[in-house]
Amino acid sequence: MTTQKIGWGAGTKDLKIPNILKVYLGEMETENEDFVVMETNIDDCSGEILGYTQEKLFQNGALDVFYTPIFMKKNRPAYRLTVACRKEDMYKLQNIMFKETTTIGIRYRYEYRTELGRTETEIDTKYGKLKVKEVTSNGEKFIYPEYESMKKLAEKNNIPLKELYKLN
Repeated sequence: MTTQKIGWGAGTKDLKIPNILKVYLGEMETENEDFVVMETNIDDCSGEILGYTQEKLFQNGALDVFYTPIFMKKNRPAYRLTVACRKEDMYKLQNIMFKETTTIGIRYRYEYRTELGRTETEIDTKYGKLKVKEVTSNGEKFIYPEYESMKKLAEKNNIPLKELYKLN
């Protein structure tokens, strides 16, 4: 939300506790988008299978996929697989999780998030064209380079990737 005004008010009653209200007035830059976060704990699956599963989940609409190292009963090392997606992709992604891993149960919850408006564009650098995302927040613009585009430019020009980050 872009805050335009903040107001404070104190009630007229004399109470033993403070009687104060704070109100914000503003506009949402983008509307909240509800989405699903799914999680499962996996203790008997190889790293190769987990990596492959992550690729399949991203290819099929997952917004985010990550693993967190955990310990399960009997102190067994394991991973928690977390997948964030839109509601309409939930069942398709659950089927991939069941099919590709050894999980036998998936927890899920509905959450909200705020996304900043963005446009994809290209900028000229001394090494060539670089794909970037232009993001606007509270009227301020930020430019974030796309990794794969940076990787290609670094390889093409035989320079360290960190040199391209310095350009931004």
